[in-house]
Amino acid sequence: MDYIANGGQTYLPLQDNINIDILPFEAPAKPQPLLPPLELTPEAVEKGYVLPSQKQHFLPGVTAEMLDWFWANMEKCYYLWAPGSHKRFNWVKSPVQYGMEHSVHMIAETIGKGCPVFGGEGIEIHRLPFAEFYPLTTCMKHAICEGVYNDLGELVDSTIHMWEDVEGGCNHITATVANSRVSAPPSFIIDILKKDPNAKITPNWATDHEDYEASQWPVFLPKLYELWKNHPDPAQNVQCCLEVTEENGKFRYAKENPPVSL
Repeated sequence: MDYIANGGQTYLPLQDNINIDILPFEAPAKPQPLLPPLELTPEAVEKGYVLPSQKQHFLPGVTAEMLDWFWANMEKCYYLWAPGSHKRFNWVKSPVQYGMEHSVHMIAETIGKGCPVFGGEGIEIHRLPFAEFYPLTTCMKHAICEGVYNDLGELVDSTIHMWEDVEGGCNHITATVANSRVSAPPSFIIDILKKDPNAKITPNWATDHEDYEASQWPVFLPKLYELWKNHPDPAQNVQCCLEVTEENGKFRYAKENPPVSL
């Protein structure tokens, strides 16, 4: 299988690349005071959505503008986001060509040394149209929704990140929304179970992986953003604003973030 590692070099086959340590880390501090817990809208509950996980973080030295930029420029830093754990990144539909809300990337990762690669040879992560999908009753000032589909075209689950500036950094929440009525898991889960029907599949949100990722943003993102912020080519340094606005109880993006036009 051809693979262009546009997020940097990596080892193939991915399934053999598991004997790598992750870095020592401490889970980020939580916002003070804690943010109110998230709740699903009645419409989301009616669709069968559930909210199995939500985690809060304070990210010192990170700004909302930096995180907006991160989601549009992940090929520059995916392997820094969870060193030793993240195994693959490439754009399937890049923000340059398709705009942010229609972009798709492919990833694979482990939850620790010696653990199988989650995502098989790669799992597609779709950016979900915000105004259509956003399933929560409240939202912070910036947010992104990403989701995984099965081969039937059903949304299996989604990860929602939201963040906003506070004194000294950013407050951040990552939440998982799962579809309890889905007919089948994504294809990579089916492949795992074909090889081992007794395989124990642990989702990332049930581990400390999300805390590991959040712990690394303050380490690399301010430095990386500073290096790129004046780069003049918008196709190489994609500008993005993921600020959210509310109208009549519905949330949507304040800006379109369309494909790059040169």
